[in-house]
Amino acid sequence: MQPKVQKQLQRLLPILVLGVLFFWSACSKKPTSVVELFPDLVFDERSQAKQFAVVATGSEPMIDDLEDGDLNGIKADGRNWSWAQFDDMTDGIQYLTIDQEEGGPRQGNVLYVKGGGWQKTGAGVSANLVYKASPRMYGYYDASVFSGIEFWIKAKDLKQLTVSVGTPETTSTNDGGICISSLPGHFEHQATISDEWTHIQIPFSEFLLKNGNKELAVNPAQIKGLHFSFETMNDYEIWLDEIAFYR
Repeated sequence: MQPKVQKQLQRLLPILVLGVLFFWSACSKKPTSVVELFPDLVFDERSQAKQFAVVATGSEPMIDDLEDGDLNGIKADGRNWSWAQFDDMTDGIQYLTIDQEEGGPRQGNVLYVKGGGWQKTGAGVSANLVYKASPRMYGYYDASVFSGIEFWIKAKDLKQLTVSVGTPETTSTNDGGICISSLPGHFEHQATISDEWTHIQIPFSEFLLKNGNKELAVNPAQIKGLHFSFETMNDYEIWLDEIAFYR
C-alpha cells in the first residue's frame, strides 16, 4: 500500500469509528417515553389539558375482592369505578356476573366471565380505576406507591391471559385518553393460567409497550385502567378474585 493512501486511511479510520458508534448509540437508545417509542403519535391538546391525577396513598391496596356482591369496584383511596367489558366487535358473546366459588382464595364471591364465538382478537374486562370520578373520564391513577398488581384466577379452555395497563397516551380520546392517531396498544404482560386457582403477581416493570426491538415499561403514576384480555376464538370461562396492588 502506498504511504499516501495509508495516511488517508489512518485519518478516515477515527471518523468511521465515531460514525459507527453514533449510529449504534442512536439505534440502541432506550426510549424513556411513549412519544420516543412512537414518534408519529398524535395527541389532542384539549384532552391533555383535562387530564388529572388521583394519587394513591397506599392505605387501601385492594382493588376489588367482589365481596360486596356487585360489579362496582371498592371505592377507596381515590378509586371510583365499575367493571366494564370490551370485545373485537365481531359476533361473539360474553357476559360477566358475580358468582359463589367455594374453592376460591376467600371461599366467597368471585367475578365470573363466560364467552366465546369471537373471530378476531377475543374479548375481556376492564377496571378503569377513576372513570366515575369528576370530571369523569379524564382522570388517571397514580399508583407509584405500589410495586405492581396481583390477583387470583382460574380458567376453563384458556391457557394464557394478557394483562395490560392503559395510560393517557395509549388510550383514545373516546375513552378519556389523549391519543387521536392509531393506538399503539397498552403496556402488556402475558400470564400463564390454568383450570386451577393460580395466584398471579406482576411488577409494573414487566408491563411493556413494544415497537420493533425497542420497549418501554409502564409508568405506574399514569394508570387509566387495568385490562384482562381473553384472546381466543373458542368458548371460555374465567373466575377472577382478589385484584389488588402490592408493595
